[in-house]
Amino acid sequence: MMQQQSSKGLQRKMTPERRNVFLNKYNPDYQNKICEDRRLCILGDYPTLGRLRKTFGDNFPTMWLIPQITDLSEYCGCKDKLTGRPLEQCASIIARKYHYLTISQLMLFFYMFKAGEFGKFYGAVDPLVITDALLDFIDYRNQIIAKDIEEQQELIRENNRKNAISYEEYLKRKKEYGKEKEISD
Repeated sequence: MMQQQSSKGLQRKMTPERRNVFLNKYNPDYQNKICEDRRLCILGDYPTLGRLRKTFGDNFPTMWLIPQITDLSEYCGCKDKLTGRPLEQCASIIARKYHYLTISQLMLFFYMFKAGEFGKFYGAVDPLVITDALLDFIDYRNQIIAKDIEEQQELIRENNRKNAISYEEYLKRKKEYGKEKEISD
């Protein structure tokens, strides 16, 4: 089982050194390792872009996303890469609009995009293709989360059934409890 970065652990005071440690650890090369377990990427306790913003500063999520998007752009082998202002705007839009996504979820998105599961570029890296594919990924993510919630609720129901008694047993115990109470009064 892979060790996770707890979002609670980010609440300590951030120094430039800690920001750099974070950026170095969760660089695009980490996608292969973190994406070994898709379920953990989606359900794990990793910081959201919103948490990064509060912890490291307003521009930090964009700073973290730029290398991720650049890596995707380089990987795809398109002649026209995403650079400059369009790259920064794409990262900024994702950072603000999808602030609730965790870094592991985004790394999984970029990993799956590279694997051909979401989006495709035709000659040029297009930021609209990235954001459109991100919407498809969010649907995928939501299905995984819904399935996990359903499984947790089923476990609770199973546990409740194990500890449940019939209505007849309830009435019998209630009657016995009433008799015990009369004796003690």
